[in-house]
Amino acid sequence: MSAAAKEDSVWIGFMDIVPVIGTLKEAVELVLAVYEGNKAVIQEKEKAVENIVKESLKKHVKPVKLGLTVSDSPNIQKKKLTSPDKPAAAAAEFSGLGNVREVRKEMIVEHVGKGSKRGTKQQTADKQRERQKRAEDIKAIKKDMLEKIHIINPNFNQELEEQLKRSQRGEHVFNNDILKFHFKVLTEFIQSHHIDNLQGYNQQTMDELGRHPLSQNTAEEIQTHMVVDFDEDEFYVNANGVVYGVYCRALREALLDVLRNINPDDVTEEERRRVNFVIDNMNNLQIYVDEFAKDKWIANRVDRQARFERPVHRGRLEKQSRQLSAPLRRGGVPPARDVPSR
Repeated sequence: MSAAAKEDSVWIGFMDIVPVIGTLKEAVELVLAVYEGNKAVIQEKEKAVENIVKESLKKHVKPVKLGLTVSDSPNIQKKKLTSPDKPAAAAAEFSGLGNVREVRKEMIVEHVGKGSKRGTKQQTADKQRERQKRAEDIKAIKKDMLEKIHIINPNFNQELEEQLKRSQRGEHVFNNDILKFHFKVLTEFIQSHHIDNLQGYNQQTMDELGRHPLSQNTAEEIQTHMVVDFDEDEFYVNANGVVYGVYCRALREALLDVLRNINPDDVTEEERRRVNFVIDNMNNLQIYVDEFAKDKWIANRVDRQARFERPVHRGRLEKQSRQLSAPLRRGGVPPARDVPSR
């Protein structure tokens, strides 16, 4: 049975603060369902409206006028309405579908005014709650960032600024720098100490020493496939970039301290401990993983969870750093006695 309004009344609902007015309740609810993206209700109301029209045609009477007077509302045509590909505009308790009311025609203006004010207040309250939730999330993220940074640098006291901008090339699950970090450190050491001018220097050996040990397929996964894009309205903070940068600077300094000892016997226990300490924490805390990108990329998919948990990141940084901090004179840099005096 259709819920047609009486001669002197109409049905009114609200899309946030925009009124939807009609002589048929099902038609008003259909428009609200399309706006909110509620596909189950859309199908239900489409069927109801179709049945009403068919019923009126069978009785050979003029079809019921839907009487919609919505500003910028979707056109209801013979073909079925489809929901926009988006989540519901509001949670169930704030849905306009539950607030469709029959109103006498002389009370339309007053009811629309009150409804619009309610919508504005609700919308403002929702936005305030959302802003408060995001502020709390950012505060928690900053706290977590500082805790991780203080592990290797207790004196770090810089103000952390949240980085909300998106990368044009997408957000990588693994920081791409892990593929070139050691090569950059080795290059810096060679250039700063003019190692490439020494007799017996072998560039090929240096290139091999600085190359990441990952397979080509794994490197391609990190660079190309394990990447996600965040919409502008999605919450995203590039916390990984800041923490990873601090850890990389600490590891760079520790590795350079070791590399300066051409004779491996000159490397102190403290220097070795510092390298191991930074590497262990980078691995244990997965400092090179963007948690936001990781969660979005995996998205509860078992196959992707398995791909992430493969030994792509576990032990790789440790293995490469151990290799880099090994005696450089293994065919690449001449032993100390061969270095010409200047």
